[in-house]
Amino acid sequence: MANSACRFSLGSGNIAGMAKILQMLESKEHALKASELAKLLGVTRQHIYKMAAANAIPSFRVGTAVRFDPNQVAVWLTRKMPQAVSDTSLSRLAV
Repeated sequence: MANSACRFSLGSGNIAGMAKILQMLESKEHALKASELAKLLGVTRQHIYKMAAANAIPSFRVGTAVRFDPNQVAVWLTRKMPQAVSDTSLSRLAV
C-alpha cells in the first residue's frame, strides 16, 4: 500500500504527543479493537482496517474480528517515528 496508508496524527502533533500515545499503549492490558486504536492515533476505524489488511500495522484475528496487541503497536509506532526523535528523548518525556 502507498505511504499514505501509514499517515496518522500524533495527538498534539509533537514528540510529547507521541510519548503520550506510547504511554497509553503500554498501559493497556488487553488487545485493542480497531475503533480504540483509531481514536488513539486520530484516524478512522476504516483506515485502521485498511492498514491491517495491507500488513502495514501489526494485527491478529480472533475469529472474524481484527485485534491489535498494544505492545506490538507501540514497537511499530516507535519504528515509524521520524529519525530525529530518539528513544532517549522519548524516555525523558514519558517520565
